[in-house]
Amino acid sequence: MSDTVSVWAERSARVEWASSIRPKKQVWLWEDRIPVSTASALAGRGGTGKTTYALHMIAQLSRGTLPGQYYGDPRPSLIWSGEDAWSTVIVPRAIAAGADLTKVGRLYIASEEAGQTSEAIPKLPLDTDRMCQAISDTGAVLVLLDPIASTMTGDLHREADVRQAVDALARVADKTGAVMMFVRHFGKGGGNASDKMSGSHAFRDAVRSLFLFAEDGDRVVVTQDKGNYAAKGDASFAFRLDSVSVPTDDGTAEVARVVDLGVSDTSVSDVINRTTDSGEHDDIAEWLHAFLANNAVKANEVYQAAHAAGYTVDQAKRAKKRLGIAAVRPVNPGPWFWQLPDDQGAESTEGAGSTEDTQESCSLLPVRSEAQERPEIGAGSTEQVSCSLHPSTALTPAPPTPLTTRRQELRGRRTIRFRGREVPRCLVCAKPVTAGQGDTHLGCLSKQETA
Repeated sequence: MSDTVSVWAERSARVEWASSIRPKKQVWLWEDRIPVSTASALAGRGGTGKTTYALHMIAQLSRGTLPGQYYGDPRPSLIWSGEDAWSTVIVPRAIAAGADLTKVGRLYIASEEAGQTSEAIPKLPLDTDRMCQAISDTGAVLVLLDPIASTMTGDLHREADVRQAVDALARVADKTGAVMMFVRHFGKGGGNASDKMSGSHAFRDAVRSLFLFAEDGDRVVVTQDKGNYAAKGDASFAFRLDSVSVPTDDGTAEVARVVDLGVSDTSVSDVINRTTDSGEHDDIAEWLHAFLANNAVKANEVYQAAHAAGYTVDQAKRAKKRLGIAAVRPVNPGPWFWQLPDDQGAESTEGAGSTEDTQESCSLLPVRSEAQERPEIGAGSTEQVSCSLHPSTALTPAPPTPLTTRRQELRGRRTIRFRGREVPRCLVCAKPVTAGQGDTHLGCLSKQETA
């Protein structure tokens, strides 16, 4: 029984006691993965087979072979696609997946104006009642919107705008019992896979199940990143895309078909961070190498410069590890500095055998014994300069290594890569010059003039 608590205009707040609500068991579209009457999402970078996998599920529903509520009971699904053509892409893929085409429907909105009927893109929440009617008329149990961004109004990065659209889908799902599934893309770079869905975090928060996709060699890894009502189980699985020939009226079409590979020990997070490490290697490693080429720099300044150059702190740290960059603290307590490794293998000696190469092998941050100041070295002194490298008995410098050669090349360069483009390299500090100041920062020029 409902009690009226307060009334304002035509709206009222009411209460329904739990004792009047009959408990029901959770019903699954896909056993232990996707509950019925909910919103669901597939997310990943372009080309990872999100839509093809959705068609794989739709084909199983059409044959009654998807484990869950409709196993043995073939059911229809509806698709709205803003990116793929039905005749050349979706229908051939559905055929390759073995779908019953009489149970795969093309959803669209008919718009009538001045006596003319045309197709319109579904808009959320404007067309939710029309979607409910289409689901009711066809008995569809799954509706795929690909991509959801095309159906939205407002800003994809504003939580309120995203919630308005996704909550509208959730209401359609709750009213009809169908699963409302949409496709979203990943942002660039690595990091936490849960945070990679482009746009507002509300895309993830508002759905009840979320599947992340990432290409891993010749297969695709899928991780169920969110399953509010699912029991603990195998979070990740994999599939591969095989090319198959589908006959058409004007020849044979080659399309992709999903081949399930079962449980995967590798998650999408593992894949995107491994891929990011490889893909970003040349770009950020070159930037960091050039940034530290002339002197050691405070770690916090490296992070700030990396951010300004379009890189994350984690990317900078991974590049630091790959390049063997040392983190040193000349004074304790005091700030940490990053400096390139000295790979010459020989130490500079005062007086004899000293060359530019061997002098350069000394640490940019001198190491002092027991924090005591070293007395000034006179002209006749035989004391060696303190260096972070072990002394070498050979006075002739070692031949340049590839890393040394690379450092010398970078020092000679007049430009530096910054956010994907070449910009002037400051003649004083060797950092990017990005504000139209010529080839030297105005601040560096000022310091040089007053020195």
